[in-house]
Amino acid sequence: MKQLVIVAAVLVVAGAVAGLIALAILRARVRKLLSARAEPESETLLDTLQSRRPTFEMTVVCRFHAPPERIYDALGEGAFSWFPLINGIRYQRGERGVGAMRTLDALLFAAVEQVTRAEPGRRLTVVGVRTSVPLVVLTYQQDFRLEPTADGGTDVSWTVGGRPAIFAFLPASWVAPFVRPFARFALGRLSTRVAA
Repeated sequence: MKQLVIVAAVLVVAGAVAGLIALAILRARVRKLLSARAEPESETLLDTLQSRRPTFEMTVVCRFHAPPERIYDALGEGAFSWFPLINGIRYQRGERGVGAMRTLDALLFAAVEQVTRAEPGRRLTVVGVRTSVPLVVLTYQQDFRLEPTADGGTDVSWTVGGRPAIFAFLPASWVAPFVRPFARFALGRLSTRVAA
């Protein structure tokens, strides 16, 4: 029995050390990606990334009591920073139109995104062109569609699709029902950035 306890303790310590090493590696990859200055990708590469069938895709819709223009602005600089461990979206230059580069900075994940569609007050589409964990998320696309409501609010439809580098042949659509509540909550928290 004593030997079993010792073996279990060694396994727990080894697991903790391995976990800490993995966290350190993830954070180092985030720092490396965020420290590099990203240049806009070619139209050919963007077309290729957007034409690949995502292995995971889902859509959530939320209603906000603010006009589409304010919602659109809230999707820009600092978006998603309301979550712990996420510093949010940062545009690399002042521009926010088509071709603009932005980064998503989180503690253990980072991505470089390029704006492929920008219609203020109506639609914002970005493609994740690089991530800090390419084996898990090689590329992704986010599409925000804003529709004004009769009462002066906005319905926002957020579609997210992604593709890993490995096992891309396996459909991951079965994950959507588990991720959708989190995504709906994440989008709904956008209201904290919009003054009604």
